[in-house]
Amino acid sequence: MSRQNRIDAAPLPKLVASLLGATNIIATLGAANIIATPAIAQQAESPSAGTAAVEEVIVTAQRRRERLQDVPISVDAFSGDQLALSGVTSTADLALVTPGLEYGTQAAYGQPYLRGIGTVANGPGVESPVALYVDGVYYGAMIGSVLTLNNIEQIEVDKGPQGTLFGRNATGGLIQVTTRDPTQVFESKLGIGYGNYRTGQTSLFVSGAVSEKLAANLDVHFQNQGDGFGTNAFTRQDVNKTKDFAARSKWVLTASDATSFKLLFDYEHQNFAQAYVPAPATTPLGGAPYTGSPQGLDGYFQPTGKLDQGGASFQLRHDFGGIQFASLTSYRQSRVYEAFDGGLVPDPFFALNLEINEQHQQFTQEFQLLSPTDSRIKWVTGLFLYHADSKSDPLVATSYGLFQPVVAFDVYSDQKATSAAIYGQATKEILPATNLTVGLRYTTEHRTFTGSDVLQFSGGATAPGGADDKGQTFNKPTWRISLDHRFTPALMAYASYNRGFKSGGFNDYLVPTSSYSPEVLDAYEIGLKSEAFQQRLQLDTAVFYYDYSNIQAVEYPFGIEIIRNAAKAKLYGLDVDAKARITEGFTLNLGIEALHDEFTSFPDATLSTPVPGGGTVFSRFDAKGNRLGLAPSFTGNIGASLRVPHTVVPNSWGGVTLNVTYAYNGGWFAEPDNRLRQPSYSLLSSQVSWAPPRGRFEVTLWGNNLLDRQYTVALASQANGDFAIYAPPRTYGLKLEARF
Repeated sequence: MSRQNRIDAAPLPKLVASLLGATNIIATLGAANIIATPAIAQQAESPSAGTAAVEEVIVTAQRRRERLQDVPISVDAFSGDQLALSGVTSTADLALVTPGLEYGTQAAYGQPYLRGIGTVANGPGVESPVALYVDGVYYGAMIGSVLTLNNIEQIEVDKGPQGTLFGRNATGGLIQVTTRDPTQVFESKLGIGYGNYRTGQTSLFVSGAVSEKLAANLDVHFQNQGDGFGTNAFTRQDVNKTKDFAARSKWVLTASDATSFKLLFDYEHQNFAQAYVPAPATTPLGGAPYTGSPQGLDGYFQPTGKLDQGGASFQLRHDFGGIQFASLTSYRQSRVYEAFDGGLVPDPFFALNLEINEQHQQFTQEFQLLSPTDSRIKWVTGLFLYHADSKSDPLVATSYGLFQPVVAFDVYSDQKATSAAIYGQATKEILPATNLTVGLRYTTEHRTFTGSDVLQFSGGATAPGGADDKGQTFNKPTWRISLDHRFTPALMAYASYNRGFKSGGFNDYLVPTSSYSPEVLDAYEIGLKSEAFQQRLQLDTAVFYYDYSNIQAVEYPFGIEIIRNAAKAKLYGLDVDAKARITEGFTLNLGIEALHDEFTSFPDATLSTPVPGGGTVFSRFDAKGNRLGLAPSFTGNIGASLRVPHTVVPNSWGGVTLNVTYAYNGGWFAEPDNRLRQPSYSLLSSQVSWAPPRGRFEVTLWGNNLLDRQYTVALASQANGDFAIYAPPRTYGLKLEARF
């Protein structure tokens, strides 16, 4: 298979091409302005009165609060208001505003990819290489990682391995979600909304003082989709339909100037019916090619699902004479039930119903010490402890014809992980305006697996299948070395070398099982962070190179997931992030990532070949030179937000805000054989808000995926037929928010 045939050479939309040209112009003018005109660069630190500067962003990518422009890491950060304006209502929507982020989903499982690094594996004990942290708590389970984003203070996406400060499963990067802290000032907000597909939503937020030193808040969100995006032609029931309830509360006690406590609770319940459909231009085993709506299906079994997850965390912070001490203790649990038709056809002989009963429990404890803010050496050190218990209880595969006389396989498994890590990082100025950062983390982890399966026969009898009991331990160091230099107050350059790794584990649905080892990523990055035109423009660029080894490849040769170490790859690319405030009420955001990726060694990759009569057969081939999965060669987005001036809308009429967000994805391959592909697509979201003068409410008309693009968020080959899952179609609605 030639590389030319494997890559869709569809041209970029004219709009994206023009954006690229505009970015080059901005970059050239900005760099010339910063370097050639020191006076202006100096003004970037002290803008004159009335200057419409880009809003300053504070991030915690290095475990301390720092200006985004001072951090030698590629970071995209968004306030809760920015996300709401852009139509981002869940973690899965972050790809709309984050170039290089691909967020796949399968039912309750989130599958984020950053710069081509991620996994499509699901199941107990599987953790994502793009880590998710919420209010400092690591979410180990991939189920429940598609979160409703309510009461959000900020989200930051840190790109590249963050293994030194954030641990073993931040290989591709991490997503940090920070919710709003309560304050002593009382505030409340009530929201109601209604959209197409008979989708209603309501939300309530209350925050204020409980006592002189104690403040608390409560946020509740409920959304119910009355009609599915599609229909199961066989059962005549709705599919691609969700109902979601989420609640979160935070209590903050300021005991003294030196000591504070936080107690956090969260809970989410979700019902869903996600449609698995035959992949485009493929034929499932035992059925004709599917020609209906990609939002619907034609299957003997009706999909259904239910997710419950929640947790609590306790944070203590104390100032020991400038040295900051923090302790964070958390407990989380989640449970999902999902049933879907893996056979993809209405014929009961070929239908295959898969029922997932999966549950997770995790406990984390972290202790951390942080240097004084005025220390000549800025350092952080800590200890992180993690224990997780993940079960398949059980996975049930049912067919009335394929496996006769066996009608069902029940697979029970329990995978436990116990991990401990000690870490430290220090930054020191070694030359004028030049800082050296060195960090090291050492992780030890022990995993155990116990599993068994049971056969159910057509007459009702059962028989034990196999059983297995295994364990493995691995110890891994990760590190960071970074050098940054500030040429002017408005221009910083940095170069870094980072190593990260993703945990090994066991294949939960195989009895006897097989294990897979940790995968390792070495990342090299050079970046520039700049400001110009009195802070009206921020322009950040980064080039990176990845050496990716011992990759955990995922395949479904018999409809059952198998993870194995099989490959090496290299990836390199360019990130560009620009923010411009044209006027006080008009801002522009632009993001671009260009990525090259290929396997440098994969001699026994899985080759999937469609059978003319239906289904897929598998063999082995050498995938060297092929592209990785879910790694678009180009992604980009542009967003514009305008507060309409009062010369257009008089004060007496109130205030009007407009927002438009456009994103382009160059398409991606699903698997190493590069047969299944998601073609390029564009997304457009917009909203218009109106608030009366001195009013306590706001009305918003919103629309997502306004171009009504049908694109997949999951795509894979399997023996009984290749499957696809599609993102939501065009949605729109009206919402009202009132403050009291």
